[in-house]
Amino acid sequence: MIEYTDTRGLTDRPRAFSEAILEGLAPGGGLFVPVGLPAVPLADIVTLAARPYHERAALVYEAFGLDMSAARTAAISAAAYGDNFDDPAIAPVRKVGDHFVLELWHGPTLAFKDMALQCMPLFFSEALEMAHTAGRTDLDYLILVATSGDTGVAALNGYADRPHTRIVVYYPDAGVSAVQERQMVTQPGDNLSVFRLAGDFDDCQNAVKAVFDDADFAAELAAEHGLALSSANSINWGRLLPQVVYYMSGYADMVAAGHLAAGDPLDVCVPTGNFGNILAAYYAKRCGTPIRRLLCASNTNNVLTDFIATGTYDISSRALIKTPSPSMDILVSSNLERLLYDLTAAASDERRDDPAGGVQAAGPEGERVHDWMTQLRTSGRFAVDDDVHRRLQSLLVGAWVDNDTCLRTIGAAYAQHRYLMDPHTAIGWKVAADLRTDAPVLVASTAHWSKFAADTLRALTATPAGAPLAGKTDGDGLALLDRVVEHAPEASVPPQLRAVRDRPVRFDERVDRTREAVEQSLRDWLSAAH
Repeated sequence: MIEYTDTRGLTDRPRAFSEAILEGLAPGGGLFVPVGLPAVPLADIVTLAARPYHERAALVYEAFGLDMSAARTAAISAAAYGDNFDDPAIAPVRKVGDHFVLELWHGPTLAFKDMALQCMPLFFSEALEMAHTAGRTDLDYLILVATSGDTGVAALNGYADRPHTRIVVYYPDAGVSAVQERQMVTQPGDNLSVFRLAGDFDDCQNAVKAVFDDADFAAELAAEHGLALSSANSINWGRLLPQVVYYMSGYADMVAAGHLAAGDPLDVCVPTGNFGNILAAYYAKRCGTPIRRLLCASNTNNVLTDFIATGTYDISSRALIKTPSPSMDILVSSNLERLLYDLTAAASDERRDDPAGGVQAAGPEGERVHDWMTQLRTSGRFAVDDDVHRRLQSLLVGAWVDNDTCLRTIGAAYAQHRYLMDPHTAIGWKVAADLRTDAPVLVASTAHWSKFAADTLRALTATPAGAPLAGKTDGDGLALLDRVVEHAPEASVPPQLRAVRDRPVRFDERVDRTREAVEQSLRDWLSAAH
């Protein structure tokens, strides 16, 4: 069984998977990371292609040695990946011209977050039942989510009406698309609520993290409502593990289709904001998938591109820029902390093994990561040492795409291939084209175009980013879906969104960006729910 420690070295003991998924955020604000990773033989990866996706997932989970029976893991996988997806392949690989696209948006909310959040709530319920049965807790759980759009939609869908669980989502004012907002504020379910937060995604994330760090509020929730806090953001390891599966699955499908020979290297290009999706590709590589380079594709908020190039993460003088790819409008990439922990541990091991003996072993990895995260919080910047930076550059190549180039990429791909993509995928597509060398590149396609209809329409009509659209638009943006189809007849409005049009708006409350305001909104909602 693989156990989990935390990136800042503050846990009192390793956790099992079921414990890590319930806790979400580690004590002291760090993130849970596996103490070790399974070595999956290449033959086992390649033969995944012969299995349905739910069996592929179950085999990967079993390799990670979860503290759940193989039968339960298989049942959870089968329930998570079935007719709730609109393609039986679940995460198909498409060849589009000379590009390869891993389509991750065939789930109920049309974004890659479904790949984890159709599965994670089932694991969470299983873990909670285990904890109740073992007498480790008698509390139920409140899932607290900060979202730049798609995580909130997918988490609400996955956790709606799940027993012993409530979920509250906070999204930034003017920081999500009209369709994403409509999906959230109309979500059915008796155990959930949604709030707009005054600010951008980083404000959302900071406020929610501050709530997790408030021990007094945690005690209040337990005493007055019988609740403990957890997260459905990618800071929760339960979000990341299902994402590892589709990179291993994608490699297997590439081999099965004859695009690769078994063992040949594959580059993977991932549109990146909070760093969770590309981190999953990194873990798939470490488990044995022959992934060569990880291409980190950023939008105009290109802090990660600069960090990969310089080794200095600096947001001290940056302002967040609104782009056509709002799920990537992030300056604090939370999951980078997990990669830094691994790279620091590897650099430390290299020093310890130095035969000259002239270099002292580095301090505990958790202490170094803790120092960097403290510097980021207090001064807005930190710099890694040369060894860590060298290892970072051996794994990652960073590039970024401006707003208008993003939209031109959508228009050009449709004109050439009759393939319509969303702005996040377009960033990955463009970076993959620019950085491609001798190995095939698999582009992670993270959302269906319909989630971002306004900018898709701008792309098809050669309208600059941010410019007003000609013609009539409605308040919630859903009418734009039909206008996109007028310009792209091969496309169609997915049934998932046709249903959203008819759902009533349930949530329209705005809160301030402070911890105190978020906590008060939770108090008020929980009191009203009783």
